[in-house]
Amino acid sequence: MQTVSVVLGVLNKSVVGKLNYNRRGPKGYGLVRILRILLYSVLAEIFSTRLLIKHLKKRPMVWKKLGFRSIPSRRSIDDWFKKYDFLLDKIIHIVGDYYLQLNESEWTILDSTPIRDRRDPDAMKGYSSQGSFWSFKIHASCDEYCVPLRATFTTGNVHDSKKAITILAPTPKVGGDSAYDFEELKIKVVEQESKGYFVHNPRREGREKKKPTPKILSKVRVCVEQLNSILKEQVMKRTYTKIKGFAKKATRCLLAVLALQALAIHNLKNWGYPSIRIGDLRA
Repeated sequence: MQTVSVVLGVLNKSVVGKLNYNRRGPKGYGLVRILRILLYSVLAEIFSTRLLIKHLKKRPMVWKKLGFRSIPSRRSIDDWFKKYDFLLDKIIHIVGDYYLQLNESEWTILDSTPIRDRRDPDAMKGYSSQGSFWSFKIHASCDEYCVPLRATFTTGNVHDSKKAITILAPTPKVGGDSAYDFEELKIKVVEQESKGYFVHNPRREGREKKKPTPKILSKVRVCVEQLNSILKEQVMKRTYTKIKGFAKKATRCLLAVLALQALAIHNLKNWGYPSIRIGDLRA
């Protein structure tokens, strides 16, 4: 039941109400319940709708605690995984702000990570320091505890700089690699009264004029790299390659981000430290 407590700690009427989203058609299960069961499936390491239904049938207290009067159909849950990807980055934003109220983090570290799947028909060709690839991207920011603060999902051809302002959070310090070394972002950082530390991009001035990376940034950049690894290897177990289509893949990836936020908030409230060790929850 600890997993249910983690879900309920971030998904309630107060949080979801801030979306100002009105569903069309009959009331049905309600957006709060829908988001709860989707998040629960990721936290519980259940990546199949069939297995989720089987899991819930054996645990009636779970679906009752999540707010359901009966177990949703397999078809309904499959549809939910395709319908609500566009809301999840907003939920992550709201929950990220709530976390910052509790923890007052010092850093926002920006980055992206490829979600490689050449066989997905919606994948687009992107480029990195390692060469070209067919994939999608999670653009995310985190603090010095590796807790995600913002996130969004795109196809692989979207450059990191295009989503930089989207994943910017209001912390005293902001950092990122050379993709984020551009004027518009720096202005936004100053406007929110933060101090920016970025890897210098030498393309505009020539490599001979490249400036050294700030030492203070070098110490914290590893945090966002660890977050990217945790999302793909520990939370999703690379199961995103079994899902086809932009909407379903985006939903699964952004739910993984939300899962770590929820876990961090739960541990912060109960133990005083925002741990995102999901293995302890699943053990």
